Amino acid sequence: MFLPRSVKVKRSADKDKSCTAKKNKLSSGGSSLEENTEFRDCKSARTETSNCDSNEVVQECTEPITVSSDLGVPDASLGKDNQNTTEDSSTEEPIKSFSKSQRWAEPGEPVCVVCGRYGEYICDKTDEDVCSLECKAKHLLQVQEKEDKLKSDHLAKGESQEETHLLNAPYFYKDHSFILGLRDEQVANLKLQLGIAIQGQQVPRPIIEFEHCGFPETLNSNLKNSGYEVPTPIQMQMIPVGLLGRDIVASADTGSGKTAAFLLPVIMKVLNETETPSALILAPTRELAIQIERQAKELMAGLPNMRTVLLVGGLPLPPQLHRLKQSVKVIIATPGRLLEILKQSSVRLHGIKIVVVDEDKKLFKPPVLVFVDCKLGADLLSDAVHKITGLQCTSMHSEKSQVERTAILQGLLQEKYEVIVSTGVLGRGLDLVNVKLVVNFDMPSSMDEYVHQVGRAGRLGHSGTAITFINNNSKKLFWDVVKRVKPTGTILPPQLLNSPYLHDQKRREQQRLKQLENSLVTGDNIMDIIRKHDKNNSQR
Repeated sequence: MFLPRSVKVKRSADKDKSCTAKKNKLSSGGSSLEENTEFRDCKSARTETSNCDSNEVVQECTEPITVSSDLGVPDASLGKDNQNTTEDSSTEEPIKSFSKSQRWAEPGEPVCVVCGRYGEYICDKTDEDVCSLECKAKHLLQVQEKEDKLKSDHLAKGESQEETHLLNAPYFYKDHSFILGLRDEQVANLKLQLGIAIQGQQVPRPIIEFEHCGFPETLNSNLKNSGYEVPTPIQMQMIPVGLLGRDIVASADTGSGKTAAFLLPVIMKVLNETETPSALILAPTRELAIQIERQAKELMAGLPNMRTVLLVGGLPLPPQLHRLKQSVKVIIATPGRLLEILKQSSVRLHGIKIVVVDEDKKLFKPPVLVFVDCKLGADLLSDAVHKITGLQCTSMHSEKSQVERTAILQGLLQEKYEVIVSTGVLGRGLDLVNVKLVVNFDMPSSMDEYVHQVGRAGRLGHSGTAITFINNNSKKLFWDVVKRVKPTGTILPPQLLNSPYLHDQKRREQQRLKQLENSLVTGDNIMDIIRKHDKNNSQR
């Protein structure tokens, strides 16, 4: 049978196909500032033990952390009112029998594990995303073949009983005999060569191979299938510390393997936990959260009762709430969507044993320059930022006297202010060399103004980041924004890329270019132009 990607679950006893269709219309949650950002620096991850309230974990963790603890969050059962509302509004559609009748997945949507189309359904036997009855049958055959192969391999190696014991018995990390056999000077030399710098008391020695961790054979196989042959330096040191349940703050360059470095301790921590959910991973953007979940599924494949849920804005909320009910072990979320669900009392976090916060603080590099389109908006937003965050913030606009403007600019250069909310008066002509982050809270009315405002970050050869909020009020600029931003490698939100306004603007531009090409005289069309000219003259 299938599990639907909607809150409503309705089955008919007289039907052979025991599956339900996904709800037609799904409500979409809003995206927060964190979910629309992109990181250009190295990333971080941290672990920390805490007994704080879960809301505090989400709102106050400004540094990358991983918390191994029992969070003191009050029990909050799933809201019955939310369920009833969704059930009343859901509609049914027939189950798709063949994959060719299913559409292709859009960015961020679940993908069928067999054909890559939209994973509209969840196979109840494997908890994997499938698009149709055809792909479900193929997927179950593949799973059966894989299980048979694993069983035969285990029997050949005589490891079947040992694997079962490792999966069912509590896991305790201890240094491998090879690691214990190394002399202190050898370990110090290894850390020096690999650039591993540590602080703390009784920090365990780094591992050399993944086999030194004593993982179950299934997890070792998943590591090899995912391309992990030998651990990277951050993995060598971070994995044994995480497996011991220690608090960690780790920093390494982008692409150094930090995701696997915190996922492996998370997996081993929750593998034998019966209470769900048992782990929480927070990421600042939707794209990063999707990437983490994809890698987590690769490493968890074949491990018993290991399920994940992705809670991010910009995607329908009901399927995410439904997934939460499926006894998921690991929550991977952005802070905005998680807070939204917590306010609805739709999730209980009292059983969380380990928390990971990947990246947050790297993006905030004061002073930050925020642009709005009116003077009142500048004053109101400045006051709100100061009251909510406690940051030193002020506003800048044309009603400020020259003395006030000069004092604000001096405070900006002297780093007296962490945030300045301004109208377009700071958008041109000033080299604010210490500004590394610009936020267009209101999209400018023209691309010329947009270019000038985002250009306030990263002046005189320095790198910088610009974040822009855009909605249908700026629909005339959709295609121009995409053309300007896409070449930089920025991941654009699907709502913008799929906008009908954008596609209409793109089509009109292509028509104009085609007409322009036809009006030019080239070697290929010169004879056609001459014939057309002669024909017009003969008709006269």
